[in-house]
Amino acid sequence: MRYAITFSDGNRYALTAPTLVGRNPQPAAHEHDTNLIVLNDPLRTVSKTHMLVGVDPAGPYVVDRHSTNGTVVTLPDGQQIICGPEQKVRFTVGSTIMCGAITAKVDLQY
Repeated sequence: MRYAITFSDGNRYALTAPTLVGRNPQPAAHEHDTNLIVLNDPLRTVSKTHMLVGVDPAGPYVVDRHSTNGTVVTLPDGQQIICGPEQKVRFTVGSTIMCGAITAKVDLQY
């Protein structure tokens, strides 16, 4: 399966590689092939490098990168998972990810 993520500002991205998300995301030295998504957040609720979103053989996941305002995954059944720093949290199609005041909806890439 191929996944996509659509942010509350309407921008949609295919999850084709591990992707750092934030106001000005910066990859670590070992993150060579990482995509970057820059979010416009005038209220500054999103951290500079807020989270990592990716897909591996087990499916899609998100990792909070020690953000100030946290990352929360809401699964399609309404269950919410608060992401601990550097904890890999799995999600499914139809999930919503909240980073600061910005939300992202996960669906399939067509």
